[in-house]
Amino acid sequence: MKCLLLSTLLLGLAAQAWAVDPTPAGFDSKFVQIRKLPGFSTPLVSHGVMRFDQSHGFHWEITDPYRYVFDMDGDAASEILPDGTRRKLDPAQTPWLAAVQHIIVTSLSGDRESLAHYFDIAVTPLAKGDRVDLKPKPGPMAEAILAIHVTESAPGHPLEIAIDETSGDRMDIRFISSAP
Repeated sequence: MKCLLLSTLLLGLAAQAWAVDPTPAGFDSKFVQIRKLPGFSTPLVSHGVMRFDQSHGFHWEITDPYRYVFDMDGDAASEILPDGTRRKLDPAQTPWLAAVQHIIVTSLSGDRESLAHYFDIAVTPLAKGDRVDLKPKPGPMAEAILAIHVTESAPGHPLEIAIDETSGDRMDIRFISSAP
């Protein structure tokens, strides 16, 4: 479960980490997530929605093939597990959550200096948009994540995110805009 939460939080980070605007309006999208696990020939595919805005925080919800919800607003974090169990997460009790939360908050505010404290950042211009590669610097983040790769149509508008984990897992997320 810790790995699922860490990956979910990192998606929030990746969705807005490179926003040029220091006060991003938000992000709202449906997604398809494909998780490849070592030793399994068939990837796990799920569908859901992700939202972020300054007033309501970060919302990640898997809607199919099961339901999982993760919400974070300020210091409050909670989740609804597939069996319906609701849990509040206390950043003081889960140091990894507090660290990832700090990274997300600084990235959402457009604070690239703080983000660069945790990641080496490389931006490659594409014909339309950019590819942003985040590689964790030595430390706790590097123990779980090898790299995060983002393809975006414009700053703060991700099209795809890939997270390579140290376990050999890989998560690919394709965003489908909810806006018309």
